[in-house]
Amino acid sequence: MGQFYDEIPETHIAWIKKQEMFFVATAPLSADGHVNVSPKGVRDSFHVESRSRVWYEDLSGSGIETISHLKENKRITIMFCALEGAARILRIWGTGRVFEFGTPEYEELIPSEKRMTGSRAAIVVDVHKVGTSCGYAVPIYTFKSHRSALLTWSEKMEKLDEDFAADPTACPHGPEALPVSPTSPGSAPYSAFFSFSSRSISDPSEHAGATTRAYAKRSMKWWWAGWNLRSIDGLPGLDTAHVVDAVPRMGEEAKRGLKAQGAAPEPPSDGTVVILGNRVSRAGRWEAALGRLTPASGEEAVRLVLACSLGMAIAAICLGVVGMGTC
Repeated sequence: MGQFYDEIPETHIAWIKKQEMFFVATAPLSADGHVNVSPKGVRDSFHVESRSRVWYEDLSGSGIETISHLKENKRITIMFCALEGAARILRIWGTGRVFEFGTPEYEELIPSEKRMTGSRAAIVVDVHKVGTSCGYAVPIYTFKSHRSALLTWSEKMEKLDEDFAADPTACPHGPEALPVSPTSPGSAPYSAFFSFSSRSISDPSEHAGATTRAYAKRSMKWWWAGWNLRSIDGLPGLDTAHVVDAVPRMGEEAKRGLKAQGAAPEPPSDGTVVILGNRVSRAGRWEAALGRLTPASGEEAVRLVLACSLGMAIAAICLGVVGMGTC
């Protein structure tokens, strides 16, 4: 039977700290707005400050839903569920505040030496209700490892920010001027920036009259300015993280912590197949047509030819060895 509390029970705090992931739910005020649920799973990113206040380090991603919703209405629910051990679900209802990278409040919670790579905000939640339930419908999993892809991606992007701050001409992909405000002419909602292929933001006419700032392409601040200024519904997202002078970089203490944890190699996504150690895109790339595979690009054609050639070479060697053995 479910139980409710006004604060986090002291007996549950240790259990919360042991969980390897949690879920965050928010929603806009609009009746037809998109309700959002986000999984969070980087170890040591969630903190219990007291029985009535928690906070977590928000890492960069392709969307900005949670931050946008909190800035509009502050409503948030955090859920933990036991995937190992005894069954349990714990929900925290509260009001949330956003402290972006570079603000005094952010730096007080996340000193530079502890900052995770890709960290764009601290989300502080004042608890007004806590609920627990059985969790018997949640399957049992065995935890293997945290993924490394997000942190690797973020670290590479922040290195470009660091190089650009030291020398604005040191941009391997070139600089790009982007609007600094979601209300500036030329800025667009998240859906317009969903992929590199559909994004034509380098067109100067697109920013006529807008306040812009130069970024190193493919850097973290460039990503924040291009992808994190609006939610799917067009609500404002980041305000200042992309325009402060502070350079995003991973803290030494955070580096040591991640190194101690270790991480398994990132497995191929569902959209790839591995051929002779090479990852080849599968979805929408290869078609079975009349019993043959048709490559969608020259690169994949080369890979297929190399794979076939290697197979034929191995077969020829084997036949030669067999032939020599019968002489």
